Amino acid sequence: MKKTSYIVYVIMLLICSCKAPKDFVFRDVQNFSIGKADLHQAQLSMDVKLYNPNNYRMKLKKADLDVYMNNKHLGKMNVRERYTVPQMDTFSLPIVLDVDMNNVLPNALQLIMNSNVTVKLTGKVKAGRHGVFINIPVNYEGTQNISSGIKW
Repeated sequence: MKKTSYIVYVIMLLICSCKAPKDFVFRDVQNFSIGKADLHQAQLSMDVKLYNPNNYRMKLKKADLDVYMNNKHLGKMNVRERYTVPQMDTFSLPIVLDVDMNNVLPNALQLIMNSNVTVKLTGKVKAGRHGVFINIPVNYEGTQNISSGIKW
């Protein structure tokens, strides 16, 4: 009986000592390039720079984010590969974004005139460590100069 209660106390202590990880911090978007493109859809590749404020490494399992540019839905970003996220460091996450060209073309003239756009990311990232993964919400909105990240 004592062994069982001791094990229960140890498990409760371990569960209570785990704290929720801090959210990743968006830093920058770099290396824009356009993949397949036609009149209806295009694929954009880019590297998203994020900062992990946690003092431990994590595994990024997947990400499902909606991307908005100047308050117009640009597309959905999916990351299906696992990445190791370093502790208290900035890391680069290569992503491919499937873009609906019907939402981009109205903004094309605005992009030519002004390379600063309002970028909004909403969704969730599944990350964790030691086999325990949780959904971390992502809600970012900020101004981004997209001409600085385009590869020519």
